[in-house]
Amino acid sequence: MLRTSLISLFLTSTALADTWTVDDDGKADFDNIQAAIDAASDGDEIVVMPGTYTNTEEEGVNMLGKAVTLRSTDPLDPDVVASTIINGKNQDGCIVCWSGETNQTIILGFTITNEYGPGMLCINTNPAVTRCVFLNNVAEGGAGMFLVNNSNPILTLCIFESNVSLKWAGAFYCYNSNPTLVECTFNNNIGEWWTGGMGL
Repeated sequence: MLRTSLISLFLTSTALADTWTVDDDGKADFDNIQAAIDAASDGDEIVVMPGTYTNTEEEGVNMLGKAVTLRSTDPLDPDVVASTIINGKNQDGCIVCWSGETNQTIILGFTITNEYGPGMLCINTNPAVTRCVFLNNVAEGGAGMFLVNNSNPILTLCIFESNVSLKWAGAFYCYNSNPTLVECTFNNNIGEWWTGGMGL
């Protein structure tokens, strides 16, 4: 009886997971990423069509602590990754995780760029970021990624390229944090004070 109840609970939970689509020309469930995250629940998947996505909120795309998968249509295709862009437009971060995200918050297959501000800001969170390109971000601290206060994300097959920090580290800066990097690539990052790569 217990085994049957557990199986039934699992199947019910799986069936309740939704897939949301985002397209900046409006031919989807949403035309912006934040609206999809707002609507999503733990376990859902958000699929983003190629395009350039910005956010009117000051902090950029906020993952809201949700255990969701946010991905491009084909994270294995470099052309799709290059054409599915999250642009911060001078915000505090193109993507922010500061609501207790775990590695069940998955970000997969985007090009992340910010005219002034880090590509991604993590505060006391541990998201999983895979096959993302952090490109041409400019910031005071960590330009590509800025990790603060026990943020330990898992980064897999990510590329940090041409990010410029006006003070600390070009690719990313870690303050009291310990990320895990798996087969990540660093190209032409600049840190005016410290290093182009990783500042600890």
